[in-house]
Amino acid sequence: MTYILLFGITGDLSKRMLLPSLDNLIENKKINDIFIYGVSRRDLDVNVILNESLKEKASTSKLINNILGVKLSDDINEYIEFKKKLNLKDTDQLLIYLSVPPTSAMLYVELLGKIGLNEKNVKLMLEKPFGTNLATANEFLNVVNKYFNERQVYKIDHYLAKANAQAITQFKFNNKAVFNSPIDKIEIVAYETIDIQGRGVFYEQTGALRDFIQGHLMELLLLTIMENNSLNEADIIRNRIKAINSLTISNIGDCIRGQYDGYKCEVNNNSSSVETFANISLVSNLKEFSITKINLITGKSMDKKETSINIYFKHGSMMKIMVTPFEPLPNKITINSKIFNLKNDITQYLDGYKCVFYAAINSNKLPFVTNNEIITSWTIFNDLINQWSKNGDNLKIYTKGSKNVQ
Repeated sequence: MTYILLFGITGDLSKRMLLPSLDNLIENKKINDIFIYGVSRRDLDVNVILNESLKEKASTSKLINNILGVKLSDDINEYIEFKKKLNLKDTDQLLIYLSVPPTSAMLYVELLGKIGLNEKNVKLMLEKPFGTNLATANEFLNVVNKYFNERQVYKIDHYLAKANAQAITQFKFNNKAVFNSPIDKIEIVAYETIDIQGRGVFYEQTGALRDFIQGHLMELLLLTIMENNSLNEADIIRNRIKAINSLTISNIGDCIRGQYDGYKCEVNNNSSSVETFANISLVSNLKEFSITKINLITGKSMDKKETSINIYFKHGSMMKIMVTPFEPLPNKITINSKIFNLKNDITQYLDGYKCVFYAAINSNKLPFVTNNEIITSWTIFNDLINQWSKNGDNLKIYTKGSKNVQ
């Protein structure tokens, strides 16, 4: 039996993504023998939550018979009582999903660890952000590591769970002749047409570099540049770690930051230098990418919504792999006047949070990030974050709907 202890069940992520994904997995018989405990600090009616989440599907959802609301405060005695009622058997597994802010997550990890709800058949699922800089990331992971070993912890970067992000490893493996060709430039791009949408407090503490580049785009880059010598899970994770350890910022002065016109008014801070656009130049010491230009680019209020991996080969050809919105993988490319028919008959992957739950239930660590990746990524960007936080030097103001910022 699989039990899911879902903290933050009344939150936006739970209603928009988590509960619909679980409902879909159950409906399509991807998972069975499952029961969900939805945790809240206050009394809750799971029927109301399911109605808000699943809308017209709520009345026929099988979730209704497999979910129970649980009220838990910060009192450790309540957790002790819950553990007794749960009565987890050795043949069961428990997934603890902390869909809560990092400070709350640290509190819950402490409570769960202290009562011993961290046995080998317990898995801990954590949402970003994993810190806001190198120091806070280390602090957060130290608390987690105190009570759970890394084998038990599933740290979510939902971009790794997108269908084409999962597919790129197999796609590269199936088309080695193409991906072993010399590459001049790699651009990982995430553009959004929306602005900060009223999330001023959050964004003033975060910015585009922390919000997108340090995590999401870095992980897409690792999938792009890592060796494609194996489809084994452990090998892929080792190759991701090798790839991130090869990276540094090429020159802090080459990195571009921008802020869309009107942002300061939205956050009511006329002196804000927080970036809503960032273009970060990186270099790799991996032999095959030693002279490849690498850029991670993200921006809000741009002219289009797109997340893509753009690979420019030395002989003038370019391959675009769309991550969002989803598009089929390319089926043909010409490199140095030679036409390659690409093998893109990729396994059909579960997308998004359906993948997250299915993978965690089945102990697949591929769509999750490691401690090494988190700390190394923060280390790479730490000096740039510190410099950008000091002042607004070279902050470029751009018009909403821009194609790029230079």
